[in-house]
Amino acid sequence: MRIALLSRRFDPAGGGTERDLMVTAGILARAGHRIVIYADEVRASIPDLEVRRVGGRALPRSLAMARFAYAAPAAARRDGAELVLSFARTIGADLLRSGGGAHVSYVRESRRWRGAPRALAMRVAPYHRVQMLVERLGFRSRSLKRVIAVSQMVADDLALTFGIPAQKMVTLYNGVNLEHFKPAPGPAVRSEIRIQFGIPRAAALAVFVGNGFARKGLRTVLAAWEGLRGDPYLIVVGNDRARGSFERRAMRLGIASRVIFAGARPDVVRFFQAADLLAFPSLFEPFGNVALEAMACGIPAVTSAWCGVAEVMPPELQATVVDNPSDEIEVAIRLGVTLKERETLAPIALAVARQFTWARHARELDEIIESVKREL
Repeated sequence: MRIALLSRRFDPAGGGTERDLMVTAGILARAGHRIVIYADEVRASIPDLEVRRVGGRALPRSLAMARFAYAAPAAARRDGAELVLSFARTIGADLLRSGGGAHVSYVRESRRWRGAPRALAMRVAPYHRVQMLVERLGFRSRSLKRVIAVSQMVADDLALTFGIPAQKMVTLYNGVNLEHFKPAPGPAVRSEIRIQFGIPRAAALAVFVGNGFARKGLRTVLAAWEGLRGDPYLIVVGNDRARGSFERRAMRLGIASRVIFAGARPDVVRFFQAADLLAFPSLFEPFGNVALEAMACGIPAVTSAWCGVAEVMPPELQATVVDNPSDEIEVAIRLGVTLKERETLAPIALAVARQFTWARHARELDEIIESVKREL
């Protein structure tokens, strides 16, 4: 079957949607389908993978997004695509894969970490208004056969926002690369990270991973850190334009000596392997791959009910799920309990992560493709 995959940007070295696109292309190619990727921006080429650029001259980003939304599905069908699967907000695809939920919901919820004035500015900005219009038209398109959501939280939001019938909605959780994300084979990595960053050998260590510090809950983590017993250390892996304000906040709280801002790192797995837990009480996270990756490395993840990954946490890990990620007292309690019980919780977290293989993802995606084929 000739399948078109649509994405605003094609970047094999990227993360998030770009990584999921590459994984899906590999899965479908191994299943015997012919894959053609259509993108507005092409940053690299890969042998044996056909990538076509959609769009001509440069346009302002709002117009470029609208052009791609209409032009990409049409271009794919002109080229003979039998199935169009879009990873972007487009109009006329057979399947829309939503890795971020409704944009209108994101803009609405952004006031919790951006503040009301900045959230309002987003809501009225042309770029965000065009995104909301395009997604509304896309999810209500007559061509749409299925909506693939990365979590039930996203599925519920999309169904409520756009009135999508239950028979069109399916939840497909991401997988985790268990060959890459796995427990350390010995204590060497744990010692190396502590020596590298001047952390006492016996000190407990948590890691926060991600860009967009405010949305992912770092402000509350820092406030909670002040009151944790045992003087644990925290390493922040990632970048943010407001990094300086978070560093100053740590200084004001008197915890700067125990909070290390390591910046973006290519070796994130080593930080997971060296840590005792992941601190990730995000205020808005459609899924949260980083939590599964940390758990696959054998550490528990303190996340929040606003993260899709919380759906896969069994009762034994509910102590790691924060109900209100804006509540620094609750975050402190969850972090403290998880640090205290980490040796008990770690093997449970590892067992959960090992259920979410890309092989499982591939089987479930194949079932979705086959169900849609019967309707074409």
